[in-house]
Amino acid sequence: MSSQDPIVKENLIAHRGASAYAPENTLEAIRLAAKMGAKWIETDVQLTADGHLVMIHDAKLDRTTNGSGLVVHSKLADIVSLDSGSWFSEDYKDARTVTLEDYLSTILEEGLNLQLELKEISGLEEPLVEAACAVVKKHWPIGENALFLSGFSERCMRLAAQRLPDVPRGLATAAMPRNPKARLEEAACQILHLQASFVSEQDMERLCADGIEFAIATVNDPVEARYFLEHGAQSVLSDKPDLFA
Repeated sequence: MSSQDPIVKENLIAHRGASAYAPENTLEAIRLAAKMGAKWIETDVQLTADGHLVMIHDAKLDRTTNGSGLVVHSKLADIVSLDSGSWFSEDYKDARTVTLEDYLSTILEEGLNLQLELKEISGLEEPLVEAACAVVKKHWPIGENALFLSGFSERCMRLAAQRLPDVPRGLATAAMPRNPKARLEEAACQILHLQASFVSEQDMERLCADGIEFAIATVNDPVEARYFLEHGAQSVLSDKPDLFA
């Protein structure tokens, strides 16, 4: 997919929901982002010890819940019982980490589009992709609502391409690849996501010349965001859905 026919047709993707104003990756963050005008949500999914899928960014539970330890070593029932909001604000003490199924249901209820990032643990890429693709296939109306899978793992993206060939994919990298078009082809991806602090104006000129759809993460300053958009980024990821309000 080229930048002339982008997959993401909005200039902002709400990073983990309205994560500047509500606990990240919770249903509360989705609903608030929708109220603030977001059209796209980015979120993170990973495996539990018993093979389920939960919406959490960090490998450990410690930062965003009142639990501790690795997500991949914890069972679903234990994770969903944790307080996932008080770390952010006492107003969100009832917030919980939810399953992928519940997250997708809420995204669809709110009429939103989704970037689903697969948070791999090295060695567990295949079970993660198999489980996530199975849930997406069962619960997401592919072809009706915009969706793409993303991740830093090229192996995950190639596996996803095999299992859900009709769902686009985005490769996340910190810095600009030496040959971005070849890197995307190797990873079976159509979108490139880059970190703001590593991207130069020359990098963006090259991506535009190559017709590559790209986005910049994570940008919470409106002036900086407009700079990236004016230099060819199709979208920016931001913790603030109201960044351009």
